Amino acid sequence: MSTSPPESPASALPPGPAALCTAAKVRRLSRQVSQIYDDALNLHGLTIGQFGLLACLSRRRGLAIGALAERLAANASTVSRLVKPLASDGLLRIEIDPEDRRGRLVWLTDVGHQRRAAAQAGWQAAQDVMEQRLGGGRLAALRFLLDESYERLEIAE
Repeated sequence: MSTSPPESPASALPPGPAALCTAAKVRRLSRQVSQIYDDALNLHGLTIGQFGLLACLSRRRGLAIGALAERLAANASTVSRLVKPLASDGLLRIEIDPEDRRGRLVWLTDVGHQRRAAAQAGWQAAQDVMEQRLGGGRLAALRFLLDESYERLEIAE
């Protein structure tokens, strides 16, 4: 009779699609990168998604949720979930679009501008962590691959 512990269910299975799946690897990498940025921006009370949204906005010109979504390569419902708490905190203001009364325009407030400017240091710290962990050449290669892949996938649609 063997006294060795039984194998875990995961180790008993042959390597499956997850071992080769590009989507799984991209999701894992995305979570790791987002965590680096979120940790650095947490000191400023923002997530990377919120910081990115603030960075897209101006105090002089409002943007529709759809336009923001396009700039952020996100869907409108995701952007709406980012906008609401920032508006509640006074970082954004939302107004009716004078050209399309059904639409809303999102503007950066002075408080939002100040928060974005202060959070820039956190964003730069995250950039530095990425460069330390990957090295300058690998970081440049990753950026190139991401940009080119995004363009190719967008064209394929």
